[in-house]
Amino acid sequence: MSKSLNRHLDNLLNDAVKMLNHYQIDLIEEWRLMLQSLKNTRKKSAAVFEFISGFLVKSFQLINDETVDIYLMLDKLQDDWYAHFGRRPEPEALIFHLNLLENAAHKVLKSRIESSSKLHPSVHYLFSKIGEVMLFQSEKENCSIWKDAVILFNEWIIRSQNFQESVENISFGFGYFLPFERCALFKFTNKESVGVGLFGHHLNTEEIQAIAEKISNIPVLNESLVKLKSQGHEMKNFQPIYIPLAEKALPEKYVKKFQLTSLIIVPIYVPEEGKIIGGVVLDKGPENQFTVDTSLFPALMKFGQSSGELLSKFIEADIKKPELPEGDVISLSPREIEIIKLLADGASTAEAALKLYLSEFTVRDYISNIMKRLNAQNRTEVAVKAIRMGIIQ
Repeated sequence: MSKSLNRHLDNLLNDAVKMLNHYQIDLIEEWRLMLQSLKNTRKKSAAVFEFISGFLVKSFQLINDETVDIYLMLDKLQDDWYAHFGRRPEPEALIFHLNLLENAAHKVLKSRIESSSKLHPSVHYLFSKIGEVMLFQSEKENCSIWKDAVILFNEWIIRSQNFQESVENISFGFGYFLPFERCALFKFTNKESVGVGLFGHHLNTEEIQAIAEKISNIPVLNESLVKLKSQGHEMKNFQPIYIPLAEKALPEKYVKKFQLTSLIIVPIYVPEEGKIIGGVVLDKGPENQFTVDTSLFPALMKFGQSSGELLSKFIEADIKKPELPEGDVISLSPREIEIIKLLADGASTAEAALKLYLSEFTVRDYISNIMKRLNAQNRTEVAVKAIRMGIIQ
């Protein structure tokens, strides 16, 4: 059975290589554009991308219709790397570039094949295998450790049956399978302008859910998002952000309330769409200062990707609110949803009335009714609950 499984997995790798070879003209062009962007923005980093993409292009040109000796190809990649750079690759940098290469491959396949989503696993497996081989012998133990953490995390969150279960499982998984004490999960909304609290692990979830903060009030995060928006779809770098001293980077009210010192912000993202949908804040407990361990970054990036792919499945759905009576699902009219969106954007009653061509009294009646139906105490809570329940984005 093990030999049969090995053959099957080898066939998946072969299928991925042959498929990319079939569309190599489009793929080479996509990689060329990406390399040019890297050279313009990350000159030192571009050498890694150029080497790997160049090797793959040469390999594709040698492929015929026969079975490809994948492992011979990967061994040669490993040997050529060491001969060219004279050093081992840095895991976090390697994963970043392989993600770029893989995302470009998916873009090409989507433009050429109607059901390309079904081809995602074999292509993903190929680039994962490349990463595994390129982490040389002395790095294999560390590689195995973070890969084990990713496997455990994925097996944990995959059990989620709905949005609420997914946010709970993701929050627990980040705190349990990684060396951190506390975890807070946030969703970004209004085109990434506001962070809304969803859940907390070893934190008071109600306090986390009460947070709806403008990203512009968190400069280090805002700068990262601005850079992401300026990059092309496939060029986005979803790397974690390490903050050594929270008091210099976050609003004072949160630093004091949660006794924050050092922390890491991990993007929750969907790489195939080039979209960031939220973030996770991690620390090692109240007033605990720690230095960053970059060897954790590969695992953090994979956790963020898995979380994004899971949440994106539920994020558009109507979500039941736990405190509502069993079976009671919120259903709002298009006009009510318009008003909630305006409230979420910070519009006053007068401004909402002006934009919707309604009287202020009518808008107030709408807001009052919405507050009752969402069991909200004020307009801010209306917006926060509507975002959390998936009523608005």
